Amino acid sequence: MTQDKNIALLTSLDNIDFREWCELICSTKKCIDFCQNVGLIGFTLNEPCAQGHNHWKSGSCGRASDEFVWRCGKDKSTRTIRHGTFFSNSKLAIRQVLDLTYFWAEQIDSHAFLRRHYKFASESTVVDWKNFARDCCGEHFLRYPVVIGGPWHTLEIDEIDQRGAATLLPIIHQYVRAGTTIYSDQWAAYNGIANGTGPHRYNNQIVNHSVNFVDPTTSTHTQNIENLWMCMKREKKNQMGQHATLLGTHLTEYMWRQRFGDRPFENLVLAFQEKYVVQ
Repeated sequence: MTQDKNIALLTSLDNIDFREWCELICSTKKCIDFCQNVGLIGFTLNEPCAQGHNHWKSGSCGRASDEFVWRCGKDKSTRTIRHGTFFSNSKLAIRQVLDLTYFWAEQIDSHAFLRRHYKFASESTVVDWKNFARDCCGEHFLRYPVVIGGPWHTLEIDEIDQRGAATLLPIIHQYVRAGTTIYSDQWAAYNGIANGTGPHRYNNQIVNHSVNFVDPTTSTHTQNIENLWMCMKREKKNQMGQHATLLGTHLTEYMWRQRFGDRPFENLVLAFQEKYVVQ
């Protein structure tokens, strides 16, 4: 498949419905074709066999768990079709991995749905996969950090677990553009926000929550971020079995969906491509 067709398939992933998805990967061969066409499995191996040859072709193999292997045209040695790919460390069938990817991206991945329609080895398999997907979201933001705000922009800060000045101010300096107006409460660590110069220059407006939720003079408030935080905690509470230590990954997923909510499947596959580069 050409690069243009590869891109076209990727950009169409979020337009297919559930029935079309099932048809697209209804056999192992179709699963492998799909993975090759979206860049998760290569069309050949780009490394020599034990004898130094590099003449790999894929072919069927009745003994292989994936039904297909790479076979060297010179010495007939073989390697698994998932060698050096996104799938190489998984014990799940390729179709199971693709289904979990699709379901997570499209948010139809409730445990009840997966238990009813798909049989996985254990409940922890599904939990581990969701954690893996969230980790990939986090790695995206590490590769492409988001910097927000700027002149004429307003940022609200709500309570965080560690909000001493030594923790808070470097984060603001790294991710908030100079000139941003920052709304906060009267927590002492926020006092240094307005003291910066140059690239660390901000305007800090304060609301005294012991007196008002909205400052009657400046209209300063933090109600938007507080409401967002309440919604996030409610959503997390509805996800059974999620430990408090995973809160950070849920926040990362929320940010990722805010950015890619219109094309989640396409961008999750792109994240896999960047993490597991196929030569």
